[in-house]
Amino acid sequence: MDPVTLSLITTGISTGAGIFGASASDAAAKKAAEAQYKYSTQAWNMGKRRLNADFRHAKKGVNIARQNEETLGAWKDATNLQDWQYQLKIQDFEYATQMRQYAKSEQLYGQQLSFNNLASQAAREAEMRRLEDATNEIAFQNQDIVIKAMESEGAAAVKGQQGRSAAKADQVVLAALGRNQAILAESLLSARGETQAALKKIAADKFGADIAAEAARMLKPERLPQPPKPLTTPRAVFQDPRKPRRFDYGPKPIMGAVASSMPGAIMGGLNSLAGGIAGFAESNKSPSIDFSGLNSSANPFAGIGSTLTKFGTPIS
Repeated sequence: MDPVTLSLITTGISTGAGIFGASASDAAAKKAAEAQYKYSTQAWNMGKRRLNADFRHAKKGVNIARQNEETLGAWKDATNLQDWQYQLKIQDFEYATQMRQYAKSEQLYGQQLSFNNLASQAAREAEMRRLEDATNEIAFQNQDIVIKAMESEGAAAVKGQQGRSAAKADQVVLAALGRNQAILAESLLSARGETQAALKKIAADKFGADIAAEAARMLKPERLPQPPKPLTTPRAVFQDPRKPRRFDYGPKPIMGAVASSMPGAIMGGLNSLAGGIAGFAESNKSPSIDFSGLNSSANPFAGIGSTLTKFGTPIS
């Protein structure tokens, strides 16, 4: 058999087998691609529903958290306001209690001053009465002395004493009278001095008692500054979940997105066949190749010639 013919037959058989094998493989791949497309479509739809469900669940959770934050904040605000109002009541009660104590202190202070005045006045009056009694007593004693002196002088006259004897008797009487009156005058001065000292002591005692009353006097209470009104409890800020967009679902499955093996197999076989023919022709430089037998209806490779013309190799 002619070598060229043998080479063409071998190449044709190989090409035909590749084409038939690729056809069967393509049918199986097509069936698998349809199954894969069906599965991918179901998975994509389920993923889309799951993503939407997760979004709704997350949004509901954020709304619950936001409501809980508002409820807790409102409770804290109400509690703080209640505590503030209670503190105001405590301050008012304490201030009212202190004002009652102050009023009582003022009352006692006034009563103490009144008592000090009364005691001082009574002591002064007592001292003045004592001085008056001492003065009266001295006056009575003076009268007694004068009377006794007059009586002594009268007795001397009755006895008829005259001249030097009478003068001497008068001197004795007058001397006794002067001495006794001097003693009475000294007693009167002493009594007045004691009275003055007693009055000074009474005034000093009153002044000390007034100071003690002032020291025990309560200062007028002042109202404490009002506590600041509680501030509003800050609320946390929550970010809502982002609503799924079309790109979050991913690309929708496309039928036939996986490349088929049929076109590649056919083109590979034809290219191999064309390359073999061209190489052989180039090596033998023989333009007289006869392919008449390949166009017979009994030849299983009939039609290859017309196919090869597509690759630039004219077949007669």
